Amino acid sequence: MALIAATIARLKAAAPDLTDVLAVEDLDAIGKGVAPKHGTVFVIPYREQAEPNGMATGGFEQLVHAQILVAIVIRRHDDAKGTKRALDFDALKNTVEQALAGWSIDPRGDLFELVAAQAAPLGNGVTVYVQTWQTSRYLETD
Repeated sequence: MALIAATIARLKAAAPDLTDVLAVEDLDAIGKGVAPKHGTVFVIPYREQAEPNGMATGGFEQLVHAQILVAIVIRRHDDAKGTKRALDFDALKNTVEQALAGWSIDPRGDLFELVAAQAAPLGNGVTVYVQTWQTSRYLETD
């Protein structure tokens, strides 16, 4: 299963309290699209970096380090100072972290680990809390 689809399936199965889990092309699409509900999570492709082919003769096997973004939508219109939104970060990010930390899409690859996180206010009572997650996978041919 592809990385984005597998991550979405994992979040839906391991974090059923999330409002919804969807794929999106990039962060800009969240702000420009239809206003997502509080607790919606978006999984976004980010970057990959590959190691050289590990096989000298015959076949092909390459370790690929992959990063994805997980954007958590926090929506509170009755919160001018952002106090409630800030408190919501902890609960929602913990839900995502418990589902992804230490999980692996490829049994031979690295476990998912959190690399960084940052809040990004979108205005109108909405903040997106964006986490960068890293894992690895193998690219192989016959």
